[in-house]
Amino acid sequence: MEPLMKLWNKKLFNKNIRSLHRDLGYLFIGLTLIYALSGILLILKKDEQNPSYREIVLEKNTKANLTPDELKTYWENGFGDAPKLNRIIPAGEVYNLYVKGGLGEYHPHNGKLKVTTYKKIPVYKFVNDIHYNSGQRFSSIGIVYAIVLIFFAISGAIMVKGKKGFKKRGVWLMIIGFIIPVLLFFCS
Repeated sequence: MEPLMKLWNKKLFNKNIRSLHRDLGYLFIGLTLIYALSGILLILKKDEQNPSYREIVLEKNTKANLTPDELKTYWENGFGDAPKLNRIIPAGEVYNLYVKGGLGEYHPHNGKLKVTTYKKIPVYKFVNDIHYNSGQRFSSIGIVYAIVLIFFAISGAIMVKGKKGFKKRGVWLMIIGFIIPVLLFFCS
């Protein structure tokens, strides 16, 4: 029993926990910043628009009463920087336009044309893909990150001793930390 007690040295244990907490903290700074940035972007998004994409709207007044074939010819000859037109499908009073990276409509009765395309914003797309776990590519890193956050919470709580430590002050702050999201959930 005594050799086990020598292995369990409280001072050594505390030193190792502090070192591991510090080193993992440095290691996970980048991931924490990415998750924090994407979280802020997701919170600030408006009207359910995905901040990973920029919406580009093209509106033109064209000739009225064009057939789908005439509209395709008009598109190919008259729209220099417009996206590639893939398909035109008549749908009642309008033609649905399928273009590269978006959709649009042509109204034959008045010649109005509106096309909306979406351009990826690489930095936003990257951080949101990580946050949303798009395509399940980030599942393992998300699980590891969650486990490390649990470790940070527990090790951070037991590292501080004395009247500002977990047993005195920390337990009350932890309880408040649990209560705040519960209150926000039930009060909103």
